[in-house]
Amino acid sequence: MVQQKTARQARPSMARGVRLHTVEDWQKFNLSQPGRDVSPAELDMFRQRVPLQEKMRALDIGCGNGRWTRELAKLGLEVTGFDWDSAAVERADTFPTLYPRPDYQVWDVMSQDPPAWIEPGTVDLVTFRYSLGAMKPAVVLPLVGTMLKADGQVYILTDLDRRNIDDRTRIAAGLTEAKVRSLWKGWDRTEVWNFGLRMGITLSGYGN
Repeated sequence: MVQQKTARQARPSMARGVRLHTVEDWQKFNLSQPGRDVSPAELDMFRQRVPLQEKMRALDIGCGNGRWTRELAKLGLEVTGFDWDSAAVERADTFPTLYPRPDYQVWDVMSQDPPAWIEPGTVDLVTFRYSLGAMKPAVVLPLVGTMLKADGQVYILTDLDRRNIDDRTRIAAGLTEAKVRSLWKGWDRTEVWNFGLRMGITLSGYGN
């Protein structure tokens, strides 16, 4: 007797079960995923904690297919989405939008200097939506801290990896609790809140 899979069981596996060893693995993964929906509740949570004004300069790091980048553009921000994967950037730029189209660029934040046009102290907001778990926060956050204006903020939304396993052969679904606790080192002001099984974090005042 063949067991029928439920709709939930039949869904393609997301980040938690995917092992990515090469650039090609990452590209295939990125192109196969539709991206995670931005719910009204998530947007409300974001807007409650991040004061927004039109024309604020924002960077969305680890933008993937640009779903969150486009939401930021809808809110009136001048936003650039960055990803280290050129295929992801090309895909993001093909999505139609009725709003001003965000700029998308390739940048490997882990190993390359920032683009020359990003001068220190000129950015209002840097976001990491489900992307910081694939990076080294101790490397990335001090770098973006130098880009921010005095009142600029970092916004992070992450899944929690409750296994607390640091396995570098797979794309992390989120951050371990130990890594979350280490994020606010060097930041003057932090806010942390739970959002279902996820965690939201804002950081500001780097180096004060």
